[in-house]
Amino acid sequence: MNQLNTPLMENGGLTRRQAMRLGILGLAGWVLAPVQVASSALQDDLELVSTIPHMAEREGPMLVFRDFVADPDPEVAQHIQRQLGQRKEMLDLVRKKIGFEKKVRLSVEDIQVRLMFVPQLQEDHADAYHRYCQDITAYLFEMNEMDNCYAAISSPKESYPPLSQSGISAFLVHRLAKDYRAVCRLTAESGRSVKYKASGAIFSNHLGAVDLEIRSIASGQFELSRKSYTIWQNNTENLYTLMSIPVEETLHYQLGKATDREIAASMKHHPPQNLFAAQRLAEAWMAVEEAVVGGLVNRVLERYCNQHHMVTPVSLAGEVRPAVPSLHQYRHRDRGIQLVDNLGFQEAFALYMQSPSMFKDQLFRQQDADLARNPQGGSDHSSIGG
Repeated sequence: MNQLNTPLMENGGLTRRQAMRLGILGLAGWVLAPVQVASSALQDDLELVSTIPHMAEREGPMLVFRDFVADPDPEVAQHIQRQLGQRKEMLDLVRKKIGFEKKVRLSVEDIQVRLMFVPQLQEDHADAYHRYCQDITAYLFEMNEMDNCYAAISSPKESYPPLSQSGISAFLVHRLAKDYRAVCRLTAESGRSVKYKASGAIFSNHLGAVDLEIRSIASGQFELSRKSYTIWQNNTENLYTLMSIPVEETLHYQLGKATDREIAASMKHHPPQNLFAAQRLAEAWMAVEEAVVGGLVNRVLERYCNQHHMVTPVSLAGEVRPAVPSLHQYRHRDRGIQLVDNLGFQEAFALYMQSPSMFKDQLFRQQDADLARNPQGGSDHSSIGG
């Protein structure tokens, strides 16, 4: 079995921070209105938070979050596929071994991932962002009249930070890295195949993530789960993204309950033939979840600023529109933002929690109306499962 090693590198492609970039929002956007006063502690915290995007990016010290475990991490899998596809000398060797003609099929059969992190070292700024994350998530739970799902929100400074046994743990770090090793199979048109071992490390582009995982437990039966922890990076280039991370990931945990219920019901009535089909179904529904989350995040930040008598950052949706359609998981997000604006926060949230299918139907009706007005805009109606 051959070996492929790659050093620690930035993951390629358009990142979430680029997709959500709304321009660097400086401290001027967060000053208090002249005759309105927020608490001095909150004002001090937000002033510190507003400077985090301008701080230098660091690559160390690197600490261990979790040792190697089997983990079908989609970000790692996509990175491996890109890396192998660019290795001409390796593909020439594979051609000699298995004799493929025009193309070879790559499957990643086993991935093990060790999570590493660079801690937040600037104590004042780390503490200020920590308090902001606690405040904005508490505000969000109050808006939705729901119990706080977080057992702890912390900023680890040592390896192997403990996970809570009674709820979700949120960890605030500067950067997240993924050390990986995997077994890959390359298969020719004839069916002949060869295995390769791949190993390396990447810095994650996911500033925050609540990924849906699917595992085959029996023939035609699949188990859905979301991790009981989430890692939020502060290594971003603008304030809006930094402020959005705790809001967006919390909404994914809340709305994800409805999404997972919908997927499970769909699989019960129309069992997927294999794990790949189940993953395709889940990916389609996650795109719908991303659509509603995109609109709700904007509304939460607007209300949060207004409650604390702060000037709302200008154009919360301005530059995100051209970038988001470039990412496949965000293909409905632009219209999702518009739909949430039309429905209102509480109505959109309640509709999705009650019936993601009804929200999806309204999303599609809006897409069809947009397509009728702009026939050149295209439609991805057929890509949604359910």
